Amino acid sequence: MTRWLAFALVLPLSTTLVGMTPPSDAPAKPKLVLVKAVDVSATEFKWEPALITVSPGDTVRFEQTTTTPHNVEFKAAPAGAELGEAKMGPFLVTAGEHYDIVIDKRFTAGLYQYVCTPHEVMGMKGSITVGAAGK
Repeated sequence: MTRWLAFALVLPLSTTLVGMTPPSDAPAKPKLVLVKAVDVSATEFKWEPALITVSPGDTVRFEQTTTTPHNVEFKAAPAGAELGEAKMGPFLVTAGEHYDIVIDKRFTAGLYQYVCTPHEVMGMKGSITVGAAGK
């Protein structure tokens, strides 16, 4: 009879755990979003992908793929954004080198437009849309 009592106490607990799902309003796990600096030709450069969407907590990694110097300079940001030193990143000159930006309190929700300073006129432009927290 003691075995049946123990089984009866365990069964409801096990059933509850198996059927549980995480709450839908739980914040998403931060992710790493890779953006590569690509030399298409001697006169054409681009960010790949050029358009990305991120959430607060995510990290955007700008990665160098060649030896042509590239950097990241934000040209436009939504009201309330205070990028500070992140407004212009360092020049990347070695393949595999990268520059990371964490989407933290400096970044308000909205559209951020950026360029590679020396290659802006050659089309090296991109944008980051920062969504609301948990989106």
